[in-house]
Amino acid sequence: MTFSKFRPTQLRTRMAALYAGLFILGFVVVAIVAQVMIEGQARRSVTAEMVTSGTVYDRIWALREQSLTGTSDVLARDFGFRSAVASGDQLTILSALETLKARAKVPVAAVVGLDGSVTGATGPLAQAMAQLPFQLADGRRDAVIGLGGDTYRLVSSPVLAPTEIGWVVFAVRLDAGEMRSLEKLSAIPMVATILQRSPAGHWQSADGVVPPTSDIDTLVSSSRVSRVISTIDVGGKEFYALARPLAGPQGEAQAVMLLRYSTSLALAPFRPIQFGILLAGLIVLALVILGSLRLAGAIARPITALQRAAQALEEGNRTEVDVIGTDEIGQLADSFNRMSAGIVERESRITHLAFHDQLTDLPNRAFFRQSLDEKLSRLTRTGEQLAVLYLDLDGFKSVNDTLGHPVGDALLRSVAKVLLGLTPDGLVARLGGDEFAIILSSGFEKDRPRALAQSIIDALVEPMLVDGLCIPTGASLGIAIGPDDGANSVQLLKNADLALYRAKQDGRGVFHFFEASLDQAARERRQIELDLRSALKTGQFELNYQPIFDLNAHRIGCFEALIRWNHPVRGPISPVDFIPVAEDTGLIVAIGEWVLHEACRQAATWPGHVRVAINVSALQFRHPGFAATVMQVLARSGLQPNRLEIEITESVFLDGDGPVMALLQKLRSLGVRIALDDFGTGYSSLSYLRSFAFDKIKIDKSFVDTIVGDASASAIVSAIVVLATALKMETTAEGVEDALQLAELRDKGCSSIQGYYYSRPVNGAAAFEMISDPNFAAAAA
Repeated sequence: MTFSKFRPTQLRTRMAALYAGLFILGFVVVAIVAQVMIEGQARRSVTAEMVTSGTVYDRIWALREQSLTGTSDVLARDFGFRSAVASGDQLTILSALETLKARAKVPVAAVVGLDGSVTGATGPLAQAMAQLPFQLADGRRDAVIGLGGDTYRLVSSPVLAPTEIGWVVFAVRLDAGEMRSLEKLSAIPMVATILQRSPAGHWQSADGVVPPTSDIDTLVSSSRVSRVISTIDVGGKEFYALARPLAGPQGEAQAVMLLRYSTSLALAPFRPIQFGILLAGLIVLALVILGSLRLAGAIARPITALQRAAQALEEGNRTEVDVIGTDEIGQLADSFNRMSAGIVERESRITHLAFHDQLTDLPNRAFFRQSLDEKLSRLTRTGEQLAVLYLDLDGFKSVNDTLGHPVGDALLRSVAKVLLGLTPDGLVARLGGDEFAIILSSGFEKDRPRALAQSIIDALVEPMLVDGLCIPTGASLGIAIGPDDGANSVQLLKNADLALYRAKQDGRGVFHFFEASLDQAARERRQIELDLRSALKTGQFELNYQPIFDLNAHRIGCFEALIRWNHPVRGPISPVDFIPVAEDTGLIVAIGEWVLHEACRQAATWPGHVRVAINVSALQFRHPGFAATVMQVLARSGLQPNRLEIEITESVFLDGDGPVMALLQKLRSLGVRIALDDFGTGYSSLSYLRSFAFDKIKIDKSFVDTIVGDASASAIVSAIVVLATALKMETTAEGVEDALQLAELRDKGCSSIQGYYYSRPVNGAAAFEMISDPNFAAAAA
C-alpha cells in the first residue's frame, strides 16, 4: 500500500481555489441578489409613476368636464339664449352653438329639449345626445358612449329659465388625436388607447393595435373596484398597463381608457447601474464579499429612499430625495426630484384652473361654494355672522349683442378690478356670465354690507372706458346674512339670488336684503309655473268678455277678451299673479295663441258689427310666428279680419321699432285692426302715432279715475281725444265706473267706453245674450 504525499503547495492551491470559488460564488450570489433588489425596486418605482400619472389623467379628465360645463353654463344663463330655447328659435340656437363650439374648442354641440328634440346635431350621434340628459343619474353631467367604431365623451349642462327647459350637450370624439394630447401631459412616455367591447365580449381597440386577450379582460374587470397595474403583452412586447373604465350614461362602462408603459423603457434607466455593479465586481474580485456588501448597501439605501419618496408622492405629498454623487443612482434621484416638482407644479396649475375663473382670475363658483361652506361651519361655533352679496350687471346682454363678446369680456375684467378694489375685506368670485358674488366674513361692521352694496352701485353707475369705448354700466345686488338666511352655501346663495331678483323687479340699480317672504313668493311663483304647464293641457282656462260701448252708434261695438284661470285646487287665480310668470317662462306665447283661437271662434257667432279685442303681450307679439298664427286663426274661425282688434302696449317698441312696424304693416294688410293700449303711460312717444296709423287709442284708466276732479287729468284726456280725432283714430276710455265720468268723456268726444259702469266681464253665453238684448243698449245710452 502506498500513500500519496500531501504537499502544502497543493493545499494552498486548493485552499486558494476554494477561497476563489467561495469568492466567486459569493460574488455571484451577491450580484444576483443585488440585481433582483434593483429590478424589484425599479418596478415598484415605475408602478408609483404609473399611479401618479393615472391620478394626473383623472384630474385632467375632470378639469375638462368642468371647463366644458363652465363654458356651457355661461351660455345657459344668457337670457337671450334661454328665450331662444324656450321659444324654439332655431336660428338663434344654432348661432349660439357655433360660437360656443369655437370658444370651447369642441367639434359638436347641441341643444336637447325636454321633449328629446335635438338642435345642432344629426344622425346616430344626435340620438345618443338626445337620450343623455334623461339617462344620467343625479349629480352626473358627462358620460362616454361607443357609437359604431368610434367613442365619444358627452357632457351635459342644463338650461334654466329658471327651471330646466333643456340641456346644452357637447360631444368630443375620443380619437387618436385626443389620446395624443393626453399623453403629452404625462411625465413618462405612456400610450393611451380607447378600448371597446367586441361582439364576443372582449375588450379591444377599434384599430386592432390592442387585440382582445384574457389579461386585458381581467385588468378591466379588476379596475372597476380599484386601481390595478398589471403586465400585459401587446404585439409581442411587454407593457405595464393601467385601465380606467369610462362610465356610460347609465353607469355601465361602454369604453375603457388603457394606459400602457413599455417595460423596456421603464427599466432602461436602471441598466447602467446593473452593468456598473458587474464591472466593479470583476475588477475587485478579491474584495467581492466586502465590496458586494457595501455595494448592496449603497444601492439599497437610495433605492429604498426613492421607493418611499415615490409612495409619498403617490399619496399626494410633495417629497424629495437627497442627491449624493453624479452616478446613475444620483441621476435617478435627481430625475425623480424633477419629476416630483413637475407633478406638484402641474397639480397646482390644475387646481388653480379648477377653482378660478379663466377670464377674470377670480375664484369661481366651486371655490366660492367651498369657501362659503367652510366659513358657515365656523359660524356655528363662534355665533357670528357673514354676508353674501350677489351681483348682476344690468344690460350686459346688450353689450355682448351690440359690441361683441371680446368687449363684453373686457368689461367683465374691468368690473372684477372694481369689485376687488372696493372689497379688501372680502372674497370676490365670478359665478358665471355677468354674475359675481362677495363674502364678507365674520367681524364686519353691522352696516358694512349695505355700505358696500351702495358703493358698488355708485362705482358701476358711471360709464366704464373699455378698449377705447365708453360703456354705460350698472348693477343690482341681493344680500343674504348667514346663518340667519341660510345655514349652508346652497340655501344662502339661493336666498341672495332671490333678493337680487327682487332688486331687479324694483327697477335695477338698487340692492335688496333677503326676506322670508321672498322665499315664499318664489315657491308660489314656482308652483304657478308648474301648474300653468298643465292648465293649458287640461282646459283650466276660460275667456270672459267685457263690452266696449260705441257712444256714436249707441250699441255694443266690441268685446275685450279677458283670460281667467279656474285652478282645480286653489280656485280662481288672478291674471295679475300668473301673467307675469307666463311671460318670464315664455308660456305666454302658447297661452296667447289659445286666447286668439278661442276668442275668434266665439266672436264668429256674434253679429257682424261686433268686434273682439285681444290684448297681446310684447313677447308674444315679437314671436317670429305671430303673423302666421293670426292668419291661421282667422282661416280656422271664419272671422272677418276687420272684426279682430289686436291691442298692443308701447313696450313692444322697446327693442327697436323697425321690426315692429313691419309686423304692424303686415297685420294691417290682412285687414286686422290695431289698437294702442294704455296710451299716455310708461314709455309713450308721439313718434309711434306718426309712424303708424293705429285704428284706436285706449285711454288708460289712471286718467279716467280722476277726470272729474283733476283738471290736469281732464286736460290730458282732452288732448288725447283731439289728437286721435286729428289722426282719424278712434278712442276708448278704460275703467269708466260712474255717470259723471261718462258725461265728461262724452262731452270731450270720446268714441267708446269700457268699464264697470256698463258691465263687468261676463262669460261667452252672457256676452251673446247682452248683444241680443235691445234693453241693454237703451239703458247704456
